[in-house]
Amino acid sequence: MAEHLPKPFTSGSLMPFGGDMEQFFNRMMRGWPFGWLDAMGASPSPALRAFESSPRVEVKENDNAYTLCVELPGLDQNDVKVHVDDGVLTISGEKKIERTDEKTHYSERSYGSFTRSFHLPSDAQADGISARYGKGVLTLEIPKAVDRKSSAKDIEIKPS
Repeated sequence: MAEHLPKPFTSGSLMPFGGDMEQFFNRMMRGWPFGWLDAMGASPSPALRAFESSPRVEVKENDNAYTLCVELPGLDQNDVKVHVDDGVLTISGEKKIERTDEKTHYSERSYGSFTRSFHLPSDAQADGISARYGKGVLTLEIPKAVDRKSSAKDIEIKPS
């Protein structure tokens, strides 16, 4: 019976260097504000895999704040933790396997733990971060420091 079920396409079958490109992209992003700290691991087995790569994130900025939106479908608010320590913002959580008496022949659902960490930009106020969760999306508002010091200045050249 199970041999007649359709087989999924995998990113590896369509893009043989997909994992390498994603690792390259992650290394490139380390220098940007909110650069990724976590590197991609090896692909878990497809039957009961952990979150494929990591939850998807969108980062926006305006004059007053940064906004981080993290897609966490199927997770409850109580399954997610947000922690800030020494300029590093860490989002973690776990999606637990739903146990039933039924035999699963095929599943594309993801289960397990995840962790995403980001370096906060130098102008971010870690003590002012607020979070809200709704419809499977975690939204973090990270205010910018009001009295930012300008990093540009003229240097006087003195005679020797």
